[in-house]
Amino acid sequence: MKGFGVLKHDFCRKDDHMKRLLFFAAILTAILFTVPSYADEYEPVRIAVIDTGISTAAISERNLDRGHNYIIPNAATEDTVGHGTAVAAIIAGSETAGVTGLCPEAVLVPLVYYSKNRNDMAVKGDLPMLAQIIRDAVEIYNCRIINISSGAKVDTPALWDAVAWAEQRGVLVVSCAGNDGNSTVYFPGAFSTVLCAGTVNIAEDGPALFSNCHSGVDLLAPGIRLKTTNIKGESVTVNGTSYSTAWVTGAAALMLTHDPSLTPYRLRQLLCSTARDICSEGYDEESGWGIVDLNAAMAKLQAEKEKTLPFHDVAQDAYYRDAVEWALKNGITGGTTSTTFSPDMTCTRAQTVTFLWRAAGCPEPRITRNSFGDVTENDYFYKAVLWASERGITSGTSDTTFSPYIPCSEAEIITFLWRAKNRPDAAGKSVVASNLGEHYYTDAVAWADTHGLFNAARTDFDPKKESPRAHIVVYLYRSMNAGF
Repeated sequence: MKGFGVLKHDFCRKDDHMKRLLFFAAILTAILFTVPSYADEYEPVRIAVIDTGISTAAISERNLDRGHNYIIPNAATEDTVGHGTAVAAIIAGSETAGVTGLCPEAVLVPLVYYSKNRNDMAVKGDLPMLAQIIRDAVEIYNCRIINISSGAKVDTPALWDAVAWAEQRGVLVVSCAGNDGNSTVYFPGAFSTVLCAGTVNIAEDGPALFSNCHSGVDLLAPGIRLKTTNIKGESVTVNGTSYSTAWVTGAAALMLTHDPSLTPYRLRQLLCSTARDICSEGYDEESGWGIVDLNAAMAKLQAEKEKTLPFHDVAQDAYYRDAVEWALKNGITGGTTSTTFSPDMTCTRAQTVTFLWRAAGCPEPRITRNSFGDVTENDYFYKAVLWASERGITSGTSDTTFSPYIPCSEAEIITFLWRAKNRPDAAGKSVVASNLGEHYYTDAVAWADTHGLFNAARTDFDPKKESPRAHIVVYLYRSMNAGF
């Protein structure tokens, strides 16, 4: 693994332009935390900082929680290198160094995978370790964002699976583009569900000379002469995409603080759609979607929170209303028209798999071979079907057919969802499943029943019944937001 940042003592005068950026960030944070329409009271966002540890001399105790040192058994998570502490201060701030973080109320969890031993020799983790740390950040440390200010030039299935698993559990992964100044691709930043940050140049008209340019780059953010701290709590300036990554993490954390219901997909969408476009119009490999505009992203978030649901066929007290609002906001499905949701309309297999794929964050499928003759590259559901096939969610109705336009049954949607969640166990004994006999969907029904999916959809399970849109969004909403 390679870290992407350089620390420099703050002995010289700061760049005036970067001063203005940091001043803006501080003022914006203060405003957002004092304006009543934004400042609802929520639990602080927990952020895993997978790095070199965090210095307690530099970062306030209120911004830290227990982590783990994966490199040196029984060692603490104190930073002996400085990289992780610098990242942490950009996210949450450092009082001793006079640094205002992007999200001062964030709680940081130091997960050490690079450190120094007693002989002052560097000890680095490998990709299997990183994959496990990502899973632990979600399952053990209950983090909502994972900051990985480093990368590797190789893509492994274990790392890809861990990132996809985090996405499915509502956790945003943020990583960096790399500092080689060329088109070298680094992982996990290049994965489609990872928010990949490059560094903007001083003129704000392109990437910094050191910032890598490739198809994985999503955004540019400040990362030149950025003020932060060393492990002693002293002010330093830093350069690198590592620190741009921390800047983006802080911005995402601030948004998540004000709306904890935001999915990783929606966070990426908000930040990318409001970025200030530079270089070529629209997306380009040099700047991604442009430079992060936190003010614009927060304004769009607030405007969307104030919007009323446009569908006249979704009553205020409908059991599926919250699920419809969630699905609409997170781009999982819109209405059948601008004013109707059509809750009782059935969904096709293609639509259902597409909803699942969108709920998973629209991950890019790794396979390129399509074995289904009734699915073409021009179909809106093409990537969703490849992804579902790759993940073992569905194998089609035969070896060569997917049957995209056949209505999806209750048995199919429950099984698709259960498989997408990696076939979890039931939470107890299911009376519904015990009366079914042995079928491909029996275990999935046991899981769904014991976790209350049928109660949430106010339905009795009928395997052959065509599943309506209302049921499908409720099943998705319930399973994606309940953490099981």
